[in-house]
Amino acid sequence: MVVTKEEVRHLGWLSRIELSDEELAKYTSQIEQIIAYLDKLDTIPLEKAEVIKSKKKFSELRDDVERAFGADTLGTKYRKDGFVKGPRMV
Repeated sequence: MVVTKEEVRHLGWLSRIELSDEELAKYTSQIEQIIAYLDKLDTIPLEKAEVIKSKKKFSELRDDVERAFGADTLGTKYRKDGFVKGPRMV
C-alpha cells in the first residue's frame, strides 16, 4: 500500500501537529514500513494455531481493592470547583 504525503499531512492536521517537509517524508516512509509489516503478519496461516489459555485460575488472581493515592496528579486539590480545565475546543 502506498501512503502519500497528503495523507500524512491530513493525519497531522487531525492531530493538530504541524509537520515540516522533512518530517512528512520521514513519517510517510515509516507508515509504509508499518503497513508492510502488518501485511506480512496477515499472511501467517492461523488454521493450525492453538489457542493460548491462561495458566492461572481466576481464584489465584489478586483482589481488586480500591486504595487512596497520596499525590494530587491532576492538581484538583487546590481548585475550588474541583474540576480540571482542559484546552478550549474551537
